[in-house]
Amino acid sequence: MKLVLAMVFFVLSAAAQAQTIEGFWQDSARRILFDRSAPPSYKYGTWDKLDLGQTYPSVKQIRRQSDAYDLVELLYEDTEVSVKVVGADAKSIRFIRTAVFPACAMHHSCRLEGEQLFCALENFCRVDGREVLDWRGEERYLRRASCERDGKRQAQGIPVKCR
Repeated sequence: MKLVLAMVFFVLSAAAQAQTIEGFWQDSARRILFDRSAPPSYKYGTWDKLDLGQTYPSVKQIRRQSDAYDLVELLYEDTEVSVKVVGADAKSIRFIRTAVFPACAMHHSCRLEGEQLFCALENFCRVDGREVLDWRGEERYLRRASCERDGKRQAQGIPVKCR
């Protein structure tokens, strides 16, 4: 009987989580809309699909803790970036990822779209004492059952495996 109750609880919990932003999210596609340093021939606006089996995916873990949401970027160490959630509810999250070097801040505005998390991004960097828009793009994320860091920091980030 306990096993049946545990299975029912697990199924209900998984169904509830599937309707919220909570969980693991791996980038599946991205497109660039603006790049301050791109050459004139650069092609903008096309979606590039990403390999879900890549070694260094951009993975986010979103957790609800009491009445607030927390976000962890699995690709980076906490000493490399800081993440500040500036607004969130069950269907959307806005956060800023600030890098130690270079002095840039990536602003994310994400929302659930069906089974995907869609994010609009703007990267602002400090240039000659002022904030300058460096890059603008969009990313799509797929929900993953679980993800974990799989090794130590490399040049491209921390290896991550998702299922």
